[in-house]
Amino acid sequence: MAAIERRIIHVLSNNVVMTKLSSGKNSIVFGKGIGFKKQPGMNVVEKEISQEFFLHTMETIEHYEQILNNVDTRIVGITEEVIAMAQQRLEGEFSETIHAALVDHINFAIERCRRGVLITNPFAYEIRLMYKEEYEAAAEAVNYLNQKLDAKFPDDEISFLAMHFHGARNRERGTETLAVVRLVAKVMDEAKVMGLQFNDSFSSIRFISHLKGLIDRIRKEAHIKNPLLQKIKIEYPQSYNYSLTLSRLLEEQLKKPVPDDEIGFLTLHIERLNQREQL
Repeated sequence: MAAIERRIIHVLSNNVVMTKLSSGKNSIVFGKGIGFKKQPGMNVVEKEISQEFFLHTMETIEHYEQILNNVDTRIVGITEEVIAMAQQRLEGEFSETIHAALVDHINFAIERCRRGVLITNPFAYEIRLMYKEEYEAAAEAVNYLNQKLDAKFPDDEISFLAMHFHGARNRERGTETLAVVRLVAKVMDEAKVMGLQFNDSFSSIRFISHLKGLIDRIRKEAHIKNPLLQKIKIEYPQSYNYSLTLSRLLEEQLKKPVPDDEIGFLTLHIERLNQREQL
């Protein structure tokens, strides 16, 4: 069987090139020095490749080509290096759509910084707790971007990148990820009105993690049985009433019912938060 050849289409940086494979596919290839003194038309030596992302659909390829025609190649190359760094840290193969989407985002973010226009992320706190691994990868990415592009991205940019990484990792559209973040934030705001407090404690992180999973189960109508439901109602009446209020909010937003068993599990997480505040 003949070895697959990779012909360079674009040199994006010393470490990143876009290639056309002899099989007909397109890919973005990473390797230390893989693009150094290279020109389009040259072949890539397979042993120099450390990572490779395939662009499977014509729509993705055309979108990426549009980005290349409108964005400084240096920004494209460094953004691709950031994607490679994040992919190494995070489990699961990234969606091919992240390449054009993140280059586009970072290009506009740089333009905003140059004009002195700073955009805050109102959900930065929730994102940091909901997507801890992605947030840590994004913090590393922003630091790298600031160094390589001589930029001064604000800390809020970390949460924006974390959402991109989460969406690519879970093959979600950005709007889907943002919808979950917004709903979690709305539920937390209602919980704060009832007197609950959130911080970086394990109880807060567990509550937000449970809430994220609960939203997913409600959407999919895939619920779990709670054999302790009646005992929970009796032992934690205040937390159960709080759980009922938050569950009604979820029902209004998702247009689907929250089963009693799920209300019971949410009660336990609320009770943990209450007990922590009383310590």
